[in-house]
Amino acid sequence: MSKSILIAGAGISGLSAGIYARMNGFPCTIFEMNTIPGGLCTAWERKGYTWDISMHMLTASAGGPIHQMWEELGIAQKFKFHYHDHMSVVEGMGQKLRWSVDQNQLEADMLAISPEDAKLIREFTGLIFGRDMMKAASLKPGKLQSIFDKLKILPVILPLIPTFIKYNNVTVQDFATRFKHPFLREAIRLFIDAPGWPMPRFPMAILAGFMVKLILDDPA
Repeated sequence: MSKSILIAGAGISGLSAGIYARMNGFPCTIFEMNTIPGGLCTAWERKGYTWDISMHMLTASAGGPIHQMWEELGIAQKFKFHYHDHMSVVEGMGQKLRWSVDQNQLEADMLAISPEDAKLIREFTGLIFGRDMMKAASLKPGKLQSIFDKLKILPVILPLIPTFIKYNNVTVQDFATRFKHPFLREAIRLFIDAPGWPMPRFPMAILAGFMVKLILDDPA
């Protein structure tokens, strides 16, 4: 009897796994509790509004292994990816901050709000526009990786070690409290710990290169 694959959930991961299974000659069945596929990437309507909490941001899709995956799955050829000049907007306390994907613009906007936080602002933007951990990602399953495949991640990981050490046990929430301006304290926390998608105690180090993943000309 030939081997078959059972997949729990018809979200993006489950659907992708099913396509890869069929591409490699394995029969598979995907089980989904909802009436439609999509998982967290589905939207719903309520009181005249359409709510979409996931598909608005396809992080790391501009280049590298994630874009390669979209090409292998046939997605990149069928859909147009939109790359905006900002990630989101935070408003409150009479202030407004656009999370621009341009480092110089974001720094200028944050400094205009709070010049006294200049050092922390540059530290934060230096981190999120810095080295990108996604360059170490591989589409090859761990069991199929050779020693040479594993050695390829060293040039990506080694330069990030000082960042991991510096922000060891530091969360975004911890870092946000260092800002003097109350609005920037909230804006930094909301950068990742957003209403409707709370992420308490989110590790600061994971934000390394976060904004680089959203830029169209991100080098593969």
